Amino acid sequence: MTRMRIRWLIGLLSCALLGLVAFQYYWITEVNKVNNERFNQSVNEALNEVIQRLAIENDISFLQRGMNSGGRPGPRRNMPTDSVGALMSNQENLPQGEIPPSEEFMSGAFQIVDETTGQVLFQFGFESIMQQNPSFNNRQFANPQARQVEVERQMNRRVEMMKESWFNHLLGSNNLFARVNPDILDTLLSEELTNRGLNIPYNYGILHQPTNEFKLLNAQNKSDSEEIKKSGLLVNLFPTDLNQKEFYLAIDFPGKKKYLMSQAIIPLSASGILLIIVIACFAYAIMVILRQKKLSEIKSDFVNNMTHEFKTPIATVSLATEALQDDDIKGNKAFVERYVQIIRDENKRLGLQVEKVLQIASLDKKDFKLKFEQADLHDIIEKALVNINILVEKRGGQITSQLSASNALLDADKVHLTNIIYNLLDNANKYSSEAPEIHIRTDNISTGIILKISDKGIGMSKESIEKIFDKFYRVSTGNVHDVKGFGLGLSYVKNIIDMHHGTINVKSEVGQGSTFKIYLPFNNG
Repeated sequence: MTRMRIRWLIGLLSCALLGLVAFQYYWITEVNKVNNERFNQSVNEALNEVIQRLAIENDISFLQRGMNSGGRPGPRRNMPTDSVGALMSNQENLPQGEIPPSEEFMSGAFQIVDETTGQVLFQFGFESIMQQNPSFNNRQFANPQARQVEVERQMNRRVEMMKESWFNHLLGSNNLFARVNPDILDTLLSEELTNRGLNIPYNYGILHQPTNEFKLLNAQNKSDSEEIKKSGLLVNLFPTDLNQKEFYLAIDFPGKKKYLMSQAIIPLSASGILLIIVIACFAYAIMVILRQKKLSEIKSDFVNNMTHEFKTPIATVSLATEALQDDDIKGNKAFVERYVQIIRDENKRLGLQVEKVLQIASLDKKDFKLKFEQADLHDIIEKALVNINILVEKRGGQITSQLSASNALLDADKVHLTNIIYNLLDNANKYSSEAPEIHIRTDNISTGIILKISDKGIGMSKESIEKIFDKFYRVSTGNVHDVKGFGLGLSYVKNIIDMHHGTINVKSEVGQGSTFKIYLPFNNG
């Protein structure tokens, strides 16, 4: 996959992911909006139910007071004839000769009924009103017709008194506390909110709108009272008064946001988890794509390097073989021996290169086993220096050593330990642009040996330091063939040291050289 295609793929996936995040945000916002509307609707229903119940309580209380007080009228007002049409008939004192109220009307009962439940909240009868007057009941009448006339007179008088009192009641009193009992109001609010599942703390008050002041308030501080005014959850306290009163019952819920969030916690959590999974999968997919792209490039470099490394010795062997076929050379024993030696050396070189690849393959398959035995690290270093010294001296460089470890014995695989030291020294030589200057040093610590190999070569950037132990990775020198190798050396070194339960790290600066620090424990049991 080309770099341009990868960029397009990442761009399209990013747009899709951003669209999904935007949609989730929109959906969450809509859920919160709907929950808020439902909450407000439930609160308004509760408030309307409260004021309706308060109105009924006021009507019942008024009628009970009227019955107990004998129905004495207050100051007369000019009243419309239909102001109490639903309550009783609009009758005046009957002139002589008019039909008196029927016995059914006299004996009938007046009732206040809850429209929703059908429950009778209050009732009385006109006959019972007449019987409340002991003096009337004890009076002696000449005949039943005289009693009937007196009953009619008393009834019409009582009706007129009730009509005027009821009209005054319908107009409504401005005395707020005569009409609203704070304890009853608080109880009704609590009941109605609980019935609708709104079991959260609340503050409420009765607001006089013209003055924007509270006449009744249960909040503890000024900030709470301001929040009540801002809540927007309020209803007219006396909506049935003929003279409208500008008293409003307002309520606020300090924990409203938390309550709404708790109502939506399950869908929001599920949405959040799914979104996190999608983002994580997207990030992982992009990481895999980039890693595969990088591995593809590294493997391509490896194949190119391997081809170059194999091509040189194969060409040398081919030339040597052709030379041996020349009749003139066949007769010269010295030339024959020389070309045979070249063939042997190049064949050995090819074998070593193949062995490196096979070693890495074995390490990847986890079927690579080390042969641990007691080994002297200083002896291993000396053997490695024998071969590498020749290459360093050819370039006019030198290797110095400071083997300060008093105890150099440890459990190790001699062959592979020799290989990793040789690889590090060989890299120090190859990555020195001028005459190599290499220093090797050992020191003891309580649990093992510290080995340091330093050079003054080209050094490495921080980015390269993070990748040098990756398989097939090679530090760029501007020309991929300036330094021979497959990029397997340091990967092999890291694996072998890990199998010895040791550690390796590197410090390096571009143009200043590098220092590899290796820790090897005494025992690997």
